[in-house]
Amino acid sequence: MLSDARSSILQAAYDLTVGRHAVPSLDAVVRASGVSKGGLLHHFPTRVALLQGLVRWLSTKSISSFDELCEKGSAVDAWLRASTPESEEMNEVFVLLTALQALRAADALEDCGHEEFIAHVDRRLAAELEGPDAKQRALLIRVVGDGLFVSALLGGGLSPSSRADLLATLTRVQLS
Repeated sequence: MLSDARSSILQAAYDLTVGRHAVPSLDAVVRASGVSKGGLLHHFPTRVALLQGLVRWLSTKSISSFDELCEKGSAVDAWLRASTPESEEMNEVFVLLTALQALRAADALEDCGHEEFIAHVDRRLAAELEGPDAKQRALLIRVVGDGLFVSALLGGGLSPSSRADLLATLTRVQLS
């Protein structure tokens, strides 16, 4: 569980990124979070550390959301649903992409936690699929979801019937 100060800092960084459409300065996060500069630096000694913490926080939330979707049906269907974010989820997507881009520019993508989310999805998908090619099929399904995600970001969508057809096809596919 996150400490109150850490949660306040991450929530402030999230809100500021959404509101300003850019990664905020540490000073802006201090003002918005109500935490002292020393308190912020205790938890996140650099802006890169803050961005890594923000990505880790969002990735942990994404794992929880994905697992909740899995409880309502199959992991494949959950991934296809998660890959077509609703409008209220777009802020999380925006902050995640903004933070990842800033970390990429700083050559600091390692240890940000997003790879844990991808590995978690791959494991859940492969565990549900049968056969010796389950890992490859899981990768195929994840990549299809990635394409749906980009389409959703660009304004495209997937109707429920199209998602059902795609789900049926993806669960039938056998790789050779």
